[in-house]
Amino acid sequence: MPIRDRNGRVTSALIIMRDITAAQLALQEAAQSSEKLSDRERMLKRALVALRESHERAKSAQLQLVQAAKLESIGRLAAGVAHEVKNPLAVILFAVDYLAESIPNPDGNIQVALTDAREAVGRADSVIRGLLDFSTATELSPSEQDVNKLVRRSLQLVRHSLTKSHVFAVEEMEEGLPSAMLDRNKIEQVFVNLMINAIDAMPTGGTLIVRTRRDRLTVMGSDVGVRKTDRFQVGQSVIVVEVEDTGTGIDETARPRLFDPFFTTKPPGKGTGLGLAVCKTIVALHGGTIRIGNKEGGGGARATVVLHGIRSKEGQSDGEGAGPTRR
Repeated sequence: MPIRDRNGRVTSALIIMRDITAAQLALQEAAQSSEKLSDRERMLKRALVALRESHERAKSAQLQLVQAAKLESIGRLAAGVAHEVKNPLAVILFAVDYLAESIPNPDGNIQVALTDAREAVGRADSVIRGLLDFSTATELSPSEQDVNKLVRRSLQLVRHSLTKSHVFAVEEMEEGLPSAMLDRNKIEQVFVNLMINAIDAMPTGGTLIVRTRRDRLTVMGSDVGVRKTDRFQVGQSVIVVEVEDTGTGIDETARPRLFDPFFTTKPPGKGTGLGLAVCKTIVALHGGTIRIGNKEGGGGARATVVLHGIRSKEGQSDGEGAGPTRR
């Protein structure tokens, strides 16, 4: 501010200064606090998302435990019923065969009755075998197995059904897959069951595609995580087996119940409703997962089985990098 004399001339100046260091520091601290608050807010949001995901996984795990307990109870009940009914069925079948041999020239009505009785006993016996399979699925005898060999052997077992149903089989096998610790008979039972279901879904013919491949799990889910208790670990290399058909697909209303014991979409007398329940139990006992759904874009269904491979000493699955072969 200029200071003037009587004549208006500037003779001096008044300079007023204010120390704003404290204010500047306060502003800087406020900015830093605001940035820290934003960081904490972002961390809180991430923690909230992680908490929600953990909660959903916990709910899923709890439901799986409840379902496992229910299946165990059903399995014990099924075993008891199966053993109680199996012997009377054998007696009935023996009686039917005895009558057929004792009547020298049975007329048409008697012959039809005996045939119907045999078929009824056969259907009942099929249900009993399914119940026994379901109740004994918890007993495993694992050994080191080549998954591709098991899949090809399973295809051979359903070859007659393929020919009879005019279904063409296509193999898309990735060679060099790692071995897996599996109960050969029970895993073949899973593959055969999935193949038979696929064939049954194509009554007028079609194409059965059986695919094996290696995959790396990158997305967290109900069975994939970072905890030791998770069925699979994020980043883990796994063996995937897929069975596809070109049928009409699965009714969306039926999908949630596909693995329920005694649930079937097949006509009466064509299925016991235990096949997929047994498959799920067997795969779960191997530490794997199974899911069934419609293919993308429609035109059939796909069953997917995910299994653990045996790791090499370096911690990686053997034979990575091998490509698929198509037959």
